Order: sequence, then C-alpha cells, then structure tokens
Amino acid sequence: MPKWEAFFGFKKTPFTDRPDGKQLFPSTGWRQVSSCLEFLAEHHGVALLTGEVGAGKSTAARVFATGLNPSLFKVLYVHFSSGSALDLLRQIALALDLEPAHFRGDLVRQIADAVVRLNTSKKQHPVLICDEAHLLPHPALEQLPLLLNFDMDSSRYLSLLLIGQTLLRRTLTLQLHEALRQRVAVHYHLEGFTREELDEYLVQQLKASGVTAPLFAESARQAIYQATKGIPRKVNKLAVACLRLAAQRSEATVDNAIVLDATQLVLL
Repeated sequence: MPKWEAFFGFKKTPFTDRPDGKQLFPSTGWRQVSSCLEFLAEHHGVALLTGEVGAGKSTAARVFATGLNPSLFKVLYVHFSSGSALDLLRQIALALDLEPAHFRGDLVRQIADAVVRLNTSKKQHPVLICDEAHLLPHPALEQLPLLLNFDMDSSRYLSLLLIGQTLLRRTLTLQLHEALRQRVAVHYHLEGFTREELDEYLVQQLKASGVTAPLFAESARQAIYQATKGIPRKVNKLAVACLRLAAQRSEATVDNAIVLDATQLVLL
C-alpha cells in the first residue's frame, strides 16, 4: 500500500478511473445516461452518448454492457482510433467471431448474415458499441445505416450505441449523415458533477475506501470544482494528487493551499 494511503487509513485506493460498478456515484447525469441505455436495451435501435473527455462515457458503456444478459444479448465492442470504413467493418466482423472477407460488399453481407443468425437461431440481439466514434471518418459513419437495414424488414436486428466527444454531435448534423441521424432514438450529453454533487462524490469515494473523516475542507472542495469543472476523471486525478501532497506534509486535511499546489503538479 502506498504511504499516502496508509497515512489516511484507506483500506483500498480511492478515486480510481475504473470504479466498482456497485459503487458508482448516482449523479443526475449518470441517472439520465442509465435511463437512455435502458431504453436502448428494451426498444433496440440507435443511441448517442456524447460528453467531454473524462466525463464517464466509456464507464457508462462498460457498466451497460456488463449488465446485459449474455443469453439475450451479444455485445460487439469497437474502440475506433483511426482507419477506414473497411477497417471498421473488419473490427465488427471480428467481434462477431467471423473471419473478415476482403472486400467491403462481401463484409457487409457477411456481417448482416451473422446478425440475422444471432437473432433468429440463437435468439441473441447484437448490440454494437462504437467508442471514440468522433474519430470515425465520414465513409465509416455512412456505412453504419447500411448495417441497420435488412431487406426492408422493419425488425431491428442490431442495436447501435455511438459514444464520442462533442464533435460527434456536430458531425451528425451534416447532410450526408441524415440517414444515421434520423435513426438516433435517444441522445444524452454527459457533463461533469454539479458543485453539490462534487461534495457528495468526495464523501462517497472516501467512505467506499474505508475513511469517514472529512479529508477535504470547504475551501479545498471549491478549488477542486473550479479546477476540474466537475469532470470525474479530472476530479479523481486532482483528489489523489491532493491526498498525496497532504500526506507528504503530514497534513490531516486537504486545504485550499494544497489544492493549488497539487494543481500545478498534474495536467488537467
């Protein structure tokens, strides 16, 4: 156990970027996201989740995916960094346990056949999660509506969750993505904690790690909010830096001065 954790008496590391799914903080934004994703699971179709870097989009997707019944759903997770429409189709084919065909037309038919088989033979509904979707090039985004259409059948064989930064919303307003935009049934933009939620979050994280003492003074909490705008990843990063610095100085409480010094030590 690191010295700073021992100094404050933590039983486990607080403020991690991969929190226990049972101990997620129920902020207003998180509850809204959960409601949107529940709608997607129940009604299928397309959902769009956007937000700033570090707002918790990927965490929401991970919790959503692990909560789906594997006998009823098959999660196809694609984390897109760069590449072409063909690269995207190959990733989807691999997620479907297929050996990707070489040509785009063959790949589309291959994926469509596999999706229909899952629904009809295995009674599993595939959910395609495209993370970092703001990085998808226009031809790749244009490919997605084709995967949602099957011989003019009104059945929804495939659900799609697009996750990305704010840029993704602007991209979907372009005319060439009208077909995809019209299919988006639910959309939520995830923002940071409110000032009140930040206080509650700090208390929850400390308690979940075995500490009930109020380690952050009011002035420190205000300074953390001003520095992070409530973005969870930034809050976690700064809170840990503050606790480490306080332990080094043998201070039992984080005050405004420690937050200001810690802010200089971390890139937010």
